[in-house]
Amino acid sequence: MPENKKNMNIYDRLRVDAKDPSEVEYFREKFPSLSHAVIRQAIIEAGPFRKDIKKLLEQQPEPKP
Repeated sequence: MPENKKNMNIYDRLRVDAKDPSEVEYFREKFPSLSHAVIRQAIIEAGPFRKDIKKLLEQQPEPKP
């Protein structure tokens, strides 16, 4: 990911950095039932591509209350 998010190109938009809090927060908004730690781990496991991360997160079971 580029240091300056205004200078992103199409390839930067396809990838996700697990160390970037804004990237983790984006997925947290999309999957509010999952914790930041679970999302961060999914990014690490699935790799840097957004579509793979989304697919993995969609397979996560809902946490029990």
